[in-house]
Amino acid sequence: MRQAVWLVLGLILLAVGAQGAIRLLINKDPGVMRFLPGGYLIQVAAYVAVALIGLRLARLNRVQPDPKNDRPR
Repeated sequence: MRQAVWLVLGLILLAVGAQGAIRLLINKDPGVMRFLPGGYLIQVAAYVAVALIGLRLARLNRVQPDPKNDRPR
């Protein structure tokens, strides 16, 4: 159960980070990262960092197949 919670959190962070970075690159709308000082490059880097953290969480907590219970029938 705990693994599923981390997986979902990682996928949410990945989606928010990727969507925010794309929105910032295309529309120049900082969205959630509006409060960050430093301007455009810092905001893009923050979105990319959030996406990479989400990707890492999702990859570490993905569901592994269980050979005992997942036999072909």
